[in-house]
Amino acid sequence: YGGKDMQIEIKGKKYNCIFGVKFIRELDKQHGVVRNDVNLGMGLTTLLPQLVSGNIVVLSDVLYTATITEKSRPSKDEVDEFVETVDDIETLFDETLKNLEESNAGKLTVRNFKKALMENK
Repeated sequence: YGGKDMQIEIKGKKYNCIFGVKFIRELDKQHGVVRNDVNLGMGLTTLLPQLVSGNIVVLSDVLYTATITEKSRPSKDEVDEFVETVDDIETLFDETLKNLEESNAGKLTVRNFKKALMENK
């Protein structure tokens, strides 16, 4: 299935960034829409506009969350430092969005977001 997995390298160690169900579930826990004390999910939906607009904090959160399937994860601080010091931040944003759009878990959300953007132009 699909394309290659996205990897980030921190202090010489490579981490897989998997944009799957566990990733979405964790985003929903951390960033989901809450109404009447009920988390309605939609974490990716709420973060996408900020990710597309270049919010580096959201990029760091998304990449950190995408390492959830790793046995040994980087810390949030390590991911923050990675995004602060990466040589080409624009490419990192583009690659993250591309991988989100190509994943089964993120495909429809990203596609619907792009469609809404085009309709509002």
